[in-house]
Amino acid sequence: MRTAILLLCLLPPGATGADTDAATGLIRTPGWELVRAHCGGCHSHALVTQQRADRRTWLDMIRWMQATQNLWQFPAETEAQILDYLADNYPPQPNRRRAPIPPGLMPALRDDLP
Repeated sequence: MRTAILLLCLLPPGATGADTDAATGLIRTPGWELVRAHCGGCHSHALVTQQRADRRTWLDMIRWMQATQNLWQFPAETEAQILDYLADNYPPQPNRRRAPIPPGLMPALRDDLP
């Protein structure tokens, strides 16, 4: 039981299938259609769902794409809705990397290797 709960906690938001668009993997909350249309036009939606950022960092990513990747300018209302969606559904998370392997569990060092 504890293992199942742990695995559910490690899944990205919406990965259990509830309120997630099957085609894109995007969480289906207000604004998802805008992200599907504007972000998915240039790259995989997985690139969006794998990112985690606060609103300012999402805006910085959009500005970078506009400056260097030919992303079009959005009307202010559209941009606000996209940022609301991204910040609410893909916020920063604590370090998602596994903890380092304890030294006692590491293999012994060998002196005979080059």
